[in-house]
Amino acid sequence: MSDSAVQPPFRPFRISERATIGTISVVLGVVAWETVARAGLVSPILLSSPSAIAAAFGQLLATGELEKHLLVSGREFAVGLLLSIVIGLPISVLAGWNTRAGWFLQPLVSALYAVPTVALFPLVIIFLGIGFWDKVLLVFISGFLQIFIATTTGIRATDRRWVRLARSFNAGQTKLFWSVVLPGAVPYLLLGLRLAVGRCVVNVVVAEMLASEAGVGYMIAFYGNTFKVAEVFVALISVVVTGVVLNQLLLMVEQHFGRWRPTVR
Repeated sequence: MSDSAVQPPFRPFRISERATIGTISVVLGVVAWETVARAGLVSPILLSSPSAIAAAFGQLLATGELEKHLLVSGREFAVGLLLSIVIGLPISVLAGWNTRAGWFLQPLVSALYAVPTVALFPLVIIFLGIGFWDKVLLVFISGFLQIFIATTTGIRATDRRWVRLARSFNAGQTKLFWSVVLPGAVPYLLLGLRLAVGRCVVNVVVAEMLASEAGVGYMIAFYGNTFKVAEVFVALISVVVTGVVLNQLLLMVEQHFGRWRPTVR
């Protein structure tokens, strides 16, 4: 059976229908939100209106304040995530492929995973101080853990039928790894990367809320303490949009790689 026979047909109407329904849902939610806020059903100190948030967004954008804080958080997030990928992937592959390496690393990772990452932040500050690298380290730890767990699980979950088939053709360990094990673990790897992105976004914001002089987390803490709810919502929406966009991009990459994965029947 050819690959085209098992691929689902492309339905452009289904995609446009999904986008239309989602857009209607968002618009109705915003209208209801604006109505509740204008009717005074909730105190403005607790809930701002979409129009006020839009005005605050324009002001923060015009003064350059939003851009400045986004760049600070973006650099901390990007460096921490990049380090977690560069360092975490080789270690994860080694732990998943080599049994003894997995026995050695698994207890350490399990112990670190059991501790809330934010709880480590005071210790990180003691060692690195308050600045750039303390947030980077916290982001690195959270991203590394997600990548390690997903990647090692993917390598160990390799279908035994493919392994037996490769060995029947006298495939060596190196050939088996690059041709069977690693391609089969790619979806797990990408899933771990998606989870890492989400955790890294959360932790960089939380770290900035706890100890920082710039960044989106600092904006949330500062404007929250001064009861400027519209500005808080601007920062929150910026975080949400960033997380959603990154997740969708990685989901597209995951779906792209999923097309050429063979199916065992």
